[in-house]
Amino acid sequence: MKKLVIGDVVSRAWDLAVKHWPIFVVLAVINSLFGDMGVSVDKDAIAEIQSISDPTLQLKFLTEAIQTNSLLILIGVLLSTYISFIAYRMYVNCIKEGKPYNTLLDALKVDFNQLAIFFCVTICYAIIVGLGTCFCILPGIFFGIRLWFAPLIAATENVGFGEAFSRSWNATRGNFWSLFLLGITMFGIAILGLCACCVGIFFATVIIDFMEILAYYVLRTDETPEVATDYVEVQ
Repeated sequence: MKKLVIGDVVSRAWDLAVKHWPIFVVLAVINSLFGDMGVSVDKDAIAEIQSISDPTLQLKFLTEAIQTNSLLILIGVLLSTYISFIAYRMYVNCIKEGKPYNTLLDALKVDFNQLAIFFCVTICYAIIVGLGTCFCILPGIFFGIRLWFAPLIAATENVGFGEAFSRSWNATRGNFWSLFLLGITMFGIAILGLCACCVGIFFATVIIDFMEILAYYVLRTDETPEVATDYVEVQ
């Protein structure tokens, strides 16, 4: 069984983030903007809510103050999925090739079949974790960790829907607690990023994403010579 050393993952992720942060921070900001598409808040209603002392009425008025546009939300989700897809591939390219892309045009090109698989895997992963969390939280944590790498695999490896989940399941076998601690470490880094005037969360996101991908390459079960060699070079 492969051993995941959290300190090593954090150290390597930090080095990679320091080297490549500008392009990934830009992608993180763009992704955040797409995620907010279609959602707006009535500022006058918020001011009115602040004058209400009853928490139940506050929640009611807050719900009414949040306005949504379904079409814009759908467009935002699709664009966010596309950005996440190319970002995953660029992160992997940094680890394997030492740079995010050969040319920007190459980075933006996608296999739409693979993009569709990535979208389905990401949605399915969110549903599984969400439903699991509804049942005493623990099942959500368990499946969230065991299937953690499925979206990454769907984005960066030419596999089908089921194969993405099975590879993640195999890679995480026997490493649940190490990955659980890694997740807690990521949460701590995110909190530190928020404390850095909030904008630090974008740099923290870059570190966290590199941590996820490095952890997968440590644990993956198919040790192809190309990947193993590239990974050693990063060290």
